[in-house]
Amino acid sequence: MKKREISPIELKKVVELRQLGAKWTEIEQETKVERRAAKRAYEEWEKDKEMKDQQAARFRVAAEAFHEHVNDLIRLAESLIRVLHVPKTPRELSGADETLDQLWIKSIEGQHEPFPNSSVDVERMVWRTEKLLQSLQDHTREKVQWEILEQWKQSRDNANHYTNQLRSKAIEAVKDTLKNYPGLKNRIETATGERDVIEKIADGVIQHIWRGILDGKTDKMHVINKIKLYNERHVWLVLYGSDTKARFYLNNEELAKEVWSFCRQVVTNLWDKVKSDLIQKLTDEIFKMRARNKELGESLDELVLRPMILRTRCDLCPM
Repeated sequence: MKKREISPIELKKVVELRQLGAKWTEIEQETKVERRAAKRAYEEWEKDKEMKDQQAARFRVAAEAFHEHVNDLIRLAESLIRVLHVPKTPRELSGADETLDQLWIKSIEGQHEPFPNSSVDVERMVWRTEKLLQSLQDHTREKVQWEILEQWKQSRDNANHYTNQLRSKAIEAVKDTLKNYPGLKNRIETATGERDVIEKIADGVIQHIWRGILDGKTDKMHVINKIKLYNERHVWLVLYGSDTKARFYLNNEELAKEVWSFCRQVVTNLWDKVKSDLIQKLTDEIFKMRARNKELGESLDELVLRPMILRTRCDLCPM
């Protein structure tokens, strides 16, 4: 005997009555639908509803996970662009791999996570960030020229190499110039209590040249003219304005003027020695780094990145 199919209107009434606690005999009396047919239809409806509820729950979870995935990629892109900036001081400069390592061991929110307790923790953080970077590249491959990152890495390594060479030459220039200032090194050490005078002056000179390159004032980078009165008894010599590590706190204004004159001579001597070669190479690489950072930054700006991610898929996409 063929099973009776109940109509949608009858099913709706059966469901309403059953959910109100009606017995099957009561439902049969009320709807005129035989109780076995009503029970079978209700159980099928209940199973279908459960399946749809599960699908809806999975969709909500997937939608939330995808939202987090998109935000993770956007934060990673922002962190990457911050890492690629040209540092304000040469002391902050390092090789490309070392620079990107700083990205791998930071959280994608751009905040330092608690220092990893073991190499396993570090490896896991590196693995996770590298997977996200691969995901970002997969989502943007048709729109973003990722070879720009390799070009940046080459320029960063070149700039680091030339800066190290410049520092060696600056130290040589400081030592050579000191020969014309008998006893000056000892007087600075006595006044400041520092024993790294040669290295500190060399660092200040390089910072001065570095900022001249960044500010586009290479024609003036051979002049140091910063000397400030701290109070009646203390003077500081500023090799470059905002860099506190390129300052000498001296207890004598005459000594400060002598150190100032000495530093100007160091810069002049260094400039005459390397300006036509090493500084020009460093300048070229710094400007290449800036250009690559700008190109990648515009390509990965959230305004253009979010639509790209929404239109594409990667292996990590939950939907």
